[in-house]
Amino acid sequence: MSSLKNSVQLLGRLGRDAQVKVSQNGVQYCHISFVTNLTYLDKDKNEVSTVQWHSLSIWGSLTRVLEKKGQKGSLWIVQGKLVNNTYLDRNGMEQRKTEVRVDRLLFLSSPNETNLPITEAMAASAKS
Repeated sequence: MSSLKNSVQLLGRLGRDAQVKVSQNGVQYCHISFVTNLTYLDKDKNEVSTVQWHSLSIWGSLTRVLEKKGQKGSLWIVQGKLVNNTYLDRNGMEQRKTEVRVDRLLFLSSPNETNLPITEAMAASAKS
């Protein structure tokens, strides 16, 4: 069991244009929404589609590619780990947020380049 790791890999689209900022320590970062889709057949053979939104946290040199290609709707593969953060909201109430701290990014296409199903996009990226 010691070989189990906190690892996440997602294939999806950016929920908005990337906005890279600079921290007080001078490190570039970007917090952005990311959407994934899941389509499956239910017990009656009806196609069901679900959408899941994720929060991504991207730091350092990984932000460079986002500045160039980080358009809303662009298709990406992200790898990272889940991180739980606690913070105080405007009313002083403690809130929790789970995000993916991204370690690797792979740009697949801009919003207007392709409407390939996810499985075809994965196959295409595996060949390159």
